[in-house]
Amino acid sequence: MGNFLISHSVDTGVERDPKQIAFRSQGVDLNFAELSRKRAQVAAWLIDSGLRRGDRVGIYCRRSLESAIAIYGVMLAGGAFVPIDPDAAPGWMESVIQDCGLNHLICDFKTAGSARRLLRDASLPIQHVLGLEREEDLEYRGESWQAMEGYSLSESQLPSLREADLAYIMYTSGSTGLPKGIMHTHFSGLHYARLSSALYGLEPTDRIANHSPLHFDMSTLGFLTGPFVGATTVMIPEAYTKFPASLSGLVESDRLTIWYSVPTALIQMLHYGALEKRDCRSLRWVLYGGEPFALKHLERLMTLWPQARFSNVYGPAEVNQCTYFHFSRADLAGLDALSGVPIGRCWSRTDGLILDESDMPLKGAMVSGELVVSTVTMMKGYWNRPALTEAAFVTLADGSGKEQVYYRTGDLVRRDQEGRFQFLGRKDRQVKLRGYRVELDGVEGGLTSHAAVEEGAVYLKAVADPAEGESEDFSLYATVQLRSGEGISGNSLIEFLEHKLPHYAVPRRIDIVESLPRTGSGKIDRRALSLAGSVE
Repeated sequence: MGNFLISHSVDTGVERDPKQIAFRSQGVDLNFAELSRKRAQVAAWLIDSGLRRGDRVGIYCRRSLESAIAIYGVMLAGGAFVPIDPDAAPGWMESVIQDCGLNHLICDFKTAGSARRLLRDASLPIQHVLGLEREEDLEYRGESWQAMEGYSLSESQLPSLREADLAYIMYTSGSTGLPKGIMHTHFSGLHYARLSSALYGLEPTDRIANHSPLHFDMSTLGFLTGPFVGATTVMIPEAYTKFPASLSGLVESDRLTIWYSVPTALIQMLHYGALEKRDCRSLRWVLYGGEPFALKHLERLMTLWPQARFSNVYGPAEVNQCTYFHFSRADLAGLDALSGVPIGRCWSRTDGLILDESDMPLKGAMVSGELVVSTVTMMKGYWNRPALTEAAFVTLADGSGKEQVYYRTGDLVRRDQEGRFQFLGRKDRQVKLRGYRVELDGVEGGLTSHAAVEEGAVYLKAVADPAEGESEDFSLYATVQLRSGEGISGNSLIEFLEHKLPHYAVPRRIDIVESLPRTGSGKIDRRALSLAGSVE
């Protein structure tokens, strides 16, 4: 393979067809020749601003053409891009900037105002900002996007990089709520692009829907794999993600061929996107991941899109992706609603093991334990968190006695009779109540199997005055969002679960809400629900 870097995908795209559209946003196209020229201008500005090999650059952008130009400009200059969620709380953004030591920040036209406020209100290490002109009372060197036309890059300015160099750092909150930066190299990022493009047969004729924001790892399919194969990545406008009918209209008008998102976006389109009126025959592959997808919703969606293949994609951000399960409507017929769709088998150049509580590999079918993964798409570690990095990996001997490093996913799985992994829940979502072990994800599966329930979340919540004789201060609670036009009480749902689950796994109370709280990536914010205060 040689010393091929992620940024070289643009060069290959130019050689293949300079006029091929690399990225498209709200009807505006950016071909590979333009992407190559504009990223070189950004790289020249960064180098002129003192960027050195390995320095981190904050990308504070919406889904925009500027975000694509920025990340490839950063990598060309030898830096590592760090996506910053524009919708995050100011305190979170400040923590990321401070933790990563960001001296450079790139914003777009939509985020310029909030970037200016952030720089004005906080004491940050930012010294150079692309997307903002300098103001007298702010201590940074600003430059507008229009001014990039005046920058040029010479070959001698380019740093000498290796595949082991950092390409990007993606921050996540994890279970503690504190920012932790996942470090990916050109090696891991490129192998993700190679493996994903091969698995889904991506070609230059494909049009990939980029539904996820840059700070969410699902965006790597559009931002990394798309350019790698010379395909067109279509940025989904922010507003469209909130209006399912507009979203389905974009699938039709832009003739999208590849879809990848969390289940929520597909469920919203299914219920409110007028899919019966849309011509979505261009879709050839629908990928989803991040959360379980209720079988009843999948069956209906697959009926409406019979021409498309469907895949459940699994993999923490620390490994990008590691397993897959391609399935048809016939495959769904034999699945249990409580167990859901399997996460499948490991893809190429990846090894997955199930470990018991003593880190001993478990063999055979229907045994459960933690999934650990060794793969070429694995992260380098967590930025500036050596103890956390050490705890994230385990070294085990393979069949020949050779040692191999595995990433601890923290997910509980089992192999079914077909040898496929089934997701059982998070280790940190397995709770113990009155001596019983309860899988919260399993309870959610039972809850969403009810015809009236669109989505639901199950969580532990503090009890202000536990009943006499109870030894714990927490009980099981649930919050659900019903399908449009459905009317059912929380008590009726509890009765429903009493016929499906053990008594100790039935929530004490189920609340009905119009909409569930969401994280920036579109997942249900279970942490916000569980921290909403004690229950009387």
